[in-house]
Amino acid sequence: MRPTQREPAVALSSSQRRWVAELMSYARDHAGVRVVGTVLSGRDALESDYDVLIIDDSSSFLSQRLVGRVQARHRIVIGVYDGERGEIGKEKLLAAGVDDTLRADAAPRDFLARIRSITEQRQFDRAFTGMVEVESAEAALPEDSPTRLHPGDGRTALGVESDSDVPGRGIIVISGDGGVTEVSVGIADRLALRGEPVVLVDFDTLEPAVSQRLGLDLTPNVLTAIESLRFGGPLDGSFLVHPEGFAVIGGLPSPREWEACRDDEATDLVTELATAFRHVIVRVDRHLEDLASFGSAGRFGVSRGLVAIADLLAVVGDPSPSGVTATLAWIGEARTLSAAPVHVVMNRCTRSIYQKGELVEEITRSFHAASVSFLPDEPRVRKAAWQGEVVPAGRFSKALDVLVSTLGAGRRAAAVSGKGPP
Repeated sequence: MRPTQREPAVALSSSQRRWVAELMSYARDHAGVRVVGTVLSGRDALESDYDVLIIDDSSSFLSQRLVGRVQARHRIVIGVYDGERGEIGKEKLLAAGVDDTLRADAAPRDFLARIRSITEQRQFDRAFTGMVEVESAEAALPEDSPTRLHPGDGRTALGVESDSDVPGRGIIVISGDGGVTEVSVGIADRLALRGEPVVLVDFDTLEPAVSQRLGLDLTPNVLTAIESLRFGGPLDGSFLVHPEGFAVIGGLPSPREWEACRDDEATDLVTELATAFRHVIVRVDRHLEDLASFGSAGRFGVSRGLVAIADLLAVVGDPSPSGVTATLAWIGEARTLSAAPVHVVMNRCTRSIYQKGELVEEITRSFHAASVSFLPDEPRVRKAAWQGEVVPAGRFSKALDVLVSTLGAGRRAAAVSGKGPP
């Protein structure tokens, strides 16, 4: 028997073409579908709640990757193209992998009929597939099998935590205003020295500096990687491998190009990298303000988006009153975006135990920090920066080893307590 079909919830991509307004008006007056809203970005398309996405072939965020991710959430994607321009738009939509296409000049009732038809068939196919899978699974296991699961069993597989003193697989976002580039490079280097697969990504859209710090070419960079991801290409040619063993994706060739780097594409890239590398270290700029009310949320949207998906956050500060103030302000902004553990790193510190105690007290008075670490002010750090090399063995590298171990311990504790990402 065909399963009961409810009215599908439909989301529409923003478009200047008439079909959007006509479909919304028609749906208000006729039963069959519910138009739940308009999506303005790739992130909206992934995070909004709906059954069917109708997207225009001219949409700025249409891509094969986006369509695939929407479909992976068991949603249907229908593409709309301008039939007066021939089959160009239709071919673009089919290449992106949409489930079906419609001409932009189709009547609203044709839109509704197509939506109802494809959703009803999809629901029937899913129900049928589910019955086949259950029957196959039941037949494959003997009745007394210890791995046999019964309805309502509620059992799940449990992961085993590693005893390694490095952070678990995930995304580490680093920001701040106290030598954050040096710390980011240093953590990547120390992880690579332990044989850990790691990539360092420079997503500071205000002051990109990782490639310059390491004496690397400005290309490939994050724009190269985003372009490859946008068209479903491999990311192999989007990063360089530093002689010390860690991969590097450099930042924008110029901060003026920040508009070419959208927040949803940045988070897509980092998420994709996390499937290939055990550690993805992402350097972002220190500004996290929400500028949506000024119509320019994208200026700091990349840093906000990446903080939101981080497994660990690290903020690098200067051990001075103004440096502590800036660090606390950053933590306050980050806490509105993420519940991930925040590790504070005070850079270029003296050996004074009294000063370190004062810094810890000031920082922990306002916010809970997963840890507060101190890196020394060492001349060889500045020398390495001028030579475009990683910092050689010494007090700074030893302190970084302690920091890496601290990040690992903090990650495991957060996973066990349930207060952070697993």
